[in-house]
Amino acid sequence: MNIKSIKTQLSLFLGLFALYLSFVEKNPRFLVAVSAAILSSIVMESLINYIKNKRFSITESSVVTGLIIGYVISSYQPLWVICLASTLAIISKHIVRFRKSHIFNPAGFGIFLVVVVLGAYTQWKAAYAWHIIIPLGIYFASRIKRLDLVASYFIASIFLYAPQAFLNNASLLDTFSYFNYFFIFVMMVEPRTTPKTRLGRIMFGLGAAVFIFGFYESGVLLEVELFSLLILNFLGVFLERRKA
Repeated sequence: MNIKSIKTQLSLFLGLFALYLSFVEKNPRFLVAVSAAILSSIVMESLINYIKNKRFSITESSVVTGLIIGYVISSYQPLWVICLASTLAIISKHIVRFRKSHIFNPAGFGIFLVVVVLGAYTQWKAAYAWHIIIPLGIYFASRIKRLDLVASYFIASIFLYAPQAFLNNASLLDTFSYFNYFFIFVMMVEPRTTPKTRLGRIMFGLGAAVFIFGFYESGVLLEVELFSLLILNFLGVFLERRKA
């Protein structure tokens, strides 16, 4: 474990935060779901790496993927559904590829598949814990050079939601209190499936805001954030392809 690694730091944060949430909410089921998601991700990644390299290894990315899935998918789903989401997430990294790099955000892909195919549902733990997610999210985003992506998302959101707030005689700040901050600072900024160039990242953030706003306003209810993210991952193949 390299404490200087951003993946290790993110894993530690998400793991400790999961322990805290499980204790405060008196919800051991959440901790069990997170553990199952992590274990499934590690096992599948290790198995694939063994087939490829003839050696077992536990990767930081498999732990992060499992943690994210544990936070997002409902802990009240059967454990096999949670494990399947993690398994599909890891498989997608190795199969759905373009120029030696995976196309889709693995956790987003795995969760979205079980939602669409099996009718699973999500819980998005800590989505609105902005007082915790934003400070640490800014740190993580700056470390992986994705602050411009986040900034473009918020700027676009202001322009999209401000007229709506004005017409409804509502506060724009109240609108921002309902943003999914776990999605914005943990999932959307994943470096392997977001553009490498600044212009590409800005376009990605703008696109995410537009898609999410458009889908919600048109009544689309099928995991709007995940759906928007996967669309932008796919479009990235044509707009700009990141290096592995």
